[in-house]
Amino acid sequence: MGSRFVKYLGTVILVFVMGFIILSGNSLTVINTSNLNSVKSLQAVHIVNKYNSIKESLKEKEIVVFPTFNEAMQVASTSPVAFMGKLTAYGPDCPGCSGNSACPPRQNFKNGNIYFEDQDYGKVRVVAADRSIPCGSIVRISGINIYSEPILAIVMDRGGAVKGNHMDLLFTSQSNLEGFATSSNIKFELIRYGW
Repeated sequence: MGSRFVKYLGTVILVFVMGFIILSGNSLTVINTSNLNSVKSLQAVHIVNKYNSIKESLKEKEIVVFPTFNEAMQVASTSPVAFMGKLTAYGPDCPGCSGNSACPPRQNFKNGNIYFEDQDYGKVRVVAADRSIPCGSIVRISGINIYSEPILAIVMDRGGAVKGNHMDLLFTSQSNLEGFATSSNIKFELIRYGW
C-alpha cells in the first residue's frame, strides 16, 4: 500500500513537472518568435506593440474633414478633425529663425535633427503651425510631393507667416529642402490636440 502511494505521488509529480516544462517551452517559443530579427529583446516587442496600438487607435477614431480651418478648430479639442490647407518648408537657418523650437522643450534644430521623439507616437517630423493649434499636437499630413505615404508631425514651432490652415515643415537647411514643393492641396488630420 505504501509503495503504491509513492508510485502514484511520483507519477503526479512527473506529470506536473512535464506539464510545466511543456508550458514553459511554449511561452519561450512565443517570445522568441515575437522578437525582431531573432533578437531576444523585450524592447523590440514593446516597440512593435506600441506601433500596432498607435495604428489601431488611429483606425478607431473617425476623423471629420471640415470645410474651413476655423470650423475645425471649434471642435478640435474634443475630437479628431481634418482640414485642407497649404504646406511650405523651412530650415532652422531661415532668415529671422533662431534655430530653436518656439515650443518647450525648445529643441535646437541647427544640428540637423528635424525629428522629435514623442512619448506616444515615437519619432515624428517637426512642423510650425498657427498659434490656435497647441504645442505638442500631432498632425498626419497627406499629399506631400516628396512622400508617397502620409507623415506624422508634431507642432513644435511657430512662424510669423504661418496662420490658419498653413503649416511649415522643418527641413535640415533652408538651402536643402529635398525637392519639396509648396502645395495648397494638403490634408491635415489633427489626431492629438496638444500634449
